[in-house]
Amino acid sequence: MRSGWFGLPIFGARPVPKVVSCTLSGGGSRASFQVGALQYLYRNDPEFSPSVFVAASAGAILAAGLSQFAERNRQSAWMDDFSKLWLTMGHADDMFTPRSWYRRLRDEGPSWLEMMQPAVASREKAQRPLLPSFLARRPPEAPSSPPSPVDPLEYALTQDEEMRSEWSLQQLSTIVSNLGRLSKIGSDMSAIWSGMEQTRSMYRPGPVLRRLLEPEFFDPTRVAASGVRLRVALVALESGELRFMTEQGQLVDRENEPFDEVRHDLTLGVLASCSIPGVFRAVPIDDETYVDGGTRENIPAELAIGLMGASVNYVVSSNGGGVRARANMADDNVFSVVMRATEILMDEANRDELEYAISANAIVIYPTVDVHDSMFVHPGYAQLNSDHGWLRAADVRLGLDRHQQRWHRRIIEQRLTCLRLEQRWLDDPCAEHRQAVQSAKERLRTMLLNAVPEALPEGSARWWQSFEAHPEPIPEAPWWL
Repeated sequence: MRSGWFGLPIFGARPVPKVVSCTLSGGGSRASFQVGALQYLYRNDPEFSPSVFVAASAGAILAAGLSQFAERNRQSAWMDDFSKLWLTMGHADDMFTPRSWYRRLRDEGPSWLEMMQPAVASREKAQRPLLPSFLARRPPEAPSSPPSPVDPLEYALTQDEEMRSEWSLQQLSTIVSNLGRLSKIGSDMSAIWSGMEQTRSMYRPGPVLRRLLEPEFFDPTRVAASGVRLRVALVALESGELRFMTEQGQLVDRENEPFDEVRHDLTLGVLASCSIPGVFRAVPIDDETYVDGGTRENIPAELAIGLMGASVNYVVSSNGGGVRARANMADDNVFSVVMRATEILMDEANRDELEYAISANAIVIYPTVDVHDSMFVHPGYAQLNSDHGWLRAADVRLGLDRHQQRWHRRIIEQRLTCLRLEQRWLDDPCAEHRQAVQSAKERLRTMLLNAVPEALPEGSARWWQSFEAHPEPIPEAPWWL
């Protein structure tokens, strides 16, 4: 109800309908989590009837598709169709199809490196020059000690040794024996370089992504006419600015103010929002070149919550926060260190965006199990992640306590164990691996008995009764029944 002074209702005033927003994060193939969460909400939460969608990256595909319809039941039906198509992906090429140059580099590169590597697998490194004694905290170790600095300060301040090219007769012999291949390697490298310059990306959208942008699934004219408000996040490389494309194809800034008066093709906006830098080609729109909106905001909830006039805000993120632990990286190369630091930086930004949404009293749904990474495609992992999304939406919607949520998380973790054990058995069908699968399935059956029945999706009883999905059908029947 609208209110007068001191919050008193204005008698005779008509109730103002609730405006519901839905923010969808980026996450690549992890969007399967959002698929399950959204299916749960459409089927079990009557309040979930979004008329505002704000999204980035893979979430932009979902948001744009759902924005074609104002009616909740039609959004739900489209979501089910999307799920069926999404879960048909069996291999990474279905979503990320390598460019010709990158496929050649990926296939041939290891053999080129092998030819150029030193013949001796492990060669003792020359000892680094030591610091002057007044900077060293301890005296240098004896020559027989491992050739490494005695102390972290010394390690950081030691000057580089002079680089020398060292060739052995064995290495020379290796090169000579491969002389016939050198001309081919030269032409291959030229083709790779040319392909990289022309395409400016390692992959192109695979057949499933292309299908999702065909008129059968997505028509910009339906979006413009539906009455649903849409904001798709994208970032301009030249200016570095975060912008959003609206349901009408207009670009607005992060304050929701028009950037220009031009009407663009919304399909271009969705493609740009999904254009992970270096992975997919950047998309030119007018005088600027746009990439993945997640470069700036992977969970663009601030616009939805603060500027779109919504009174109820849902945020569904396919990233829960946290990075996978790595082995000691002291000896890793510069590229690995930079990539790891970037991964940590992006994770921290993701955490901040989630915390903002939670602090703003949004209904926030995010994963608690890291099922797979954003460029991994496998039907079993995708289905499992979708079921995880369903369970997490149920956790939030039903207000389950920590113990119940933890139990649902353990069920997902147990299914992950089953999937990995099944793959191990497929690779080596010995009696030991067969028994391990059976034990894991029996444990899963016991765990399901303690789940909250209202939280489980239809067909969850089959989780322990059948194999998880695999790229190739398994001809053998489940032996643990």
